[in-house]
Amino acid sequence: MSKLENQYSIHHILPRSQHGTSESCNIELLKNTHHRAIHTLFDNKMIAEQLIRTVELSEKALRDDVRDWLLETLTSRDIDDPYLRYKNECIK
Repeated sequence: MSKLENQYSIHHILPRSQHGTSESCNIELLKNTHHRAIHTLFDNKMIAEQLIRTVELSEKALRDDVRDWLLETLTSRDIDDPYLRYKNECIK
């Protein structure tokens, strides 16, 4: 195990690029390797955006009715509005 794998860094749950704050409600401590993996896999997308992308990528495996229900549920609110999903103190 490398020295880097044993180090930790601060992760913003709602990315600062999407108006996330540095308040404790929006911060978690992650191992550097996990932190890098999250940013590599999800590219600073919010949770709903990540789930929508996962459903879209799973198109072949999911039944049409299940995929449609998931997408309808995930897009029934404005996913670009963090105020609908996050505590006010976690958003700038």
